Amino acid sequence: MVEVQYSEQASDLMEQFSLSTLIQDRRETIESFSGKERELFKDVFPVMEELRLLFQPYKEKMETYYLTGYGITLLQSCYLEMVDKGLTPKSVEAVHAYCLQLDAEAIREQLKDLLNTGPEHMAKSGDFWDYLEASSIKSETKWYFSQFYRKPLEAMKELIELSRELIPLYQPYLEKSAAERRAYAASFSLENTIAESASLSHFDWNFKENQFIKLYVVSPWVVQFASYFSETEPSESHYFIVSCRIDQLLKSGKELDMDTFAAVLKVLSDSTRYNVMVELAKPYAKSKRIAEELDITGAAVSFHTQKLINAKLLLFNRDHKDVKYDVNKSLLREIIAKLTSDFGLEEK
Repeated sequence: MVEVQYSEQASDLMEQFSLSTLIQDRRETIESFSGKERELFKDVFPVMEELRLLFQPYKEKMETYYLTGYGITLLQSCYLEMVDKGLTPKSVEAVHAYCLQLDAEAIREQLKDLLNTGPEHMAKSGDFWDYLEASSIKSETKWYFSQFYRKPLEAMKELIELSRELIPLYQPYLEKSAAERRAYAASFSLENTIAESASLSHFDWNFKENQFIKLYVVSPWVVQFASYFSETEPSESHYFIVSCRIDQLLKSGKELDMDTFAAVLKVLSDSTRYNVMVELAKPYAKSKRIAEELDITGAAVSFHTQKLINAKLLLFNRDHKDVKYDVNKSLLREIIAKLTSDFGLEEK
């Protein structure tokens, strides 16, 4: 039995440090949803668009300073570092103050850790520039990381000033979802969510008895299931950031309905995307090498990769350092089984 600790106050803080994720155009993500999934989030889509427009005037600054790794922002990473140290910040300003007292090297270490939250499995001995080159983030985002790294104190000050400006704008939305977040946290089961999800049950989570597991529940329009593992002595800590309704979204991916079937066939119908999928499943796959091999740009590799992830055809591999993604074989088998059944392709 996994013991999970939840705090409403801590979840509020975590959400207020996630604002950079809300400026993204979610239309592609929405398009990848099945009819059942769209029905589940139909009241959320208008809020997503409201928030995107609300933060649009700050887009350039947010992209420059409000850096994000895989599922976690720089501000969230700093907050979790405080928790790792046994600190219990009660307010946004307490976290802001902590960020501003970090020295240049501490900020640079945060940036390095942020790059290593993705599926690249980079060696701890590597330096920031190694991490940046190996990362699958967009070239433009790599540029922002490099600029922040070169002037960490200046950039952190800009980030905190920006955060102080954005958080008051977000308060009505935080209040709007308070009741749903509270109810969701009371009923949410981490173990059941993992067990019932095709993509999550694929991982070996290897939870230990003495492991520290904290749960942060955020609003449904964040659409997130993120995990962050810390090996800070004397104990290991595992943090999960989950948005309301995410268990239903993850569970729906385990069922092959007609929407999913059609979406998968559509995604695979692109020959370049199919070849990207084949290459990504190989050991030591690198975006740069795949781009050269297929004579496409690195941005095109990233685009096709995201399409494959959205269609649940690729699953992140956190168990083997030399393999970034696994092909979702169970989904492919279901697709093949349906085609075999529908067209009578069974061997005679």
